[in-house]
Amino acid sequence: MAFRKYPAKFVGYATVLNDVYSCFGWIIIFTKQMLEERLHLELENLKTDLTATVQQLDAKTQAVSILNASLEKCKKEKNEFKKMAEQVMNRYQILKRTVMECDNDEYSNHDMMHLSTKQLASLLVESREANKGLEHELMNSKRKIGELQGDIKVLRKQLRDRSLENRSKADTKVCGDDRQSYVTQLEELTFQLSEVKRELSRCLDEKQEIATERDIYRNKCDRLNNELNYILSGDERKIVDIDTLITESKVLKDRIESLEIEKSLALNTVNKYKKLLDRKASKHSSVSSESCITPAASPQHQEKTI
Repeated sequence: MAFRKYPAKFVGYATVLNDVYSCFGWIIIFTKQMLEERLHLELENLKTDLTATVQQLDAKTQAVSILNASLEKCKKEKNEFKKMAEQVMNRYQILKRTVMECDNDEYSNHDMMHLSTKQLASLLVESREANKGLEHELMNSKRKIGELQGDIKVLRKQLRDRSLENRSKADTKVCGDDRQSYVTQLEELTFQLSEVKRELSRCLDEKQEIATERDIYRNKCDRLNNELNYILSGDERKIVDIDTLITESKVLKDRIESLEIEKSLALNTVNKYKKLLDRKASKHSSVSSESCITPAASPQHQEKTI
């Protein structure tokens, strides 16, 4: 009886051991599945971060290219304003020297003011036309920047939709080596993104400096125009209108011509009356000296009354 009980105990121990081994196996399998799911989730997160980083990098690259283009435009505008300011300054110096030389010459004040007014008026017209052209170019550049920003938004939307489609179609099973390569690529893209951000901030600072310098040159041109206006009219608050000056000069010229015509007519009338008086005086020349003195005085009196 004792010999028959031992195999039953051994059989129970073996069953228990088998159950324990099976439990350990299930635990290992479950743990492995959990680790695989966790790795897949981390991999998906890394893919999402990588896609977002790539999109940000593309957007920043496009923004940097647009800023470089606008920076070049600002540089061109700065050079144009600088050249225009130098030209206005040179012409101002030339006109100033001309005025100083004319003070020492034998010309009359009317001729000197006529010469300086003509030159300064042409200079003001040129400066106003240049300012209008620059304002027109500035409006065109702003309009082009708005159009480019709209195109950038459309391209970003298309890239986002395309990345979502590619992500839905891509295979979710990637080995550990691919995961490591994704991590490395993500680090590189992060570094590139930081470099692009630094470049972007540098470009923005440079653009701000150029815009400030452009405003300085623009204010300088305005001050020179005010100085030329002061030389023209002697009033800093008055803005010289070239069209008004031309119209006034034409009106004054017409009035002068009409006055000259009236003057010539009046002179002709006076000459006629003088001839008539001379004829009357010649008719009474045979009278005595007392009577001759009286007709000689009466024509003068009649001429004065006429």
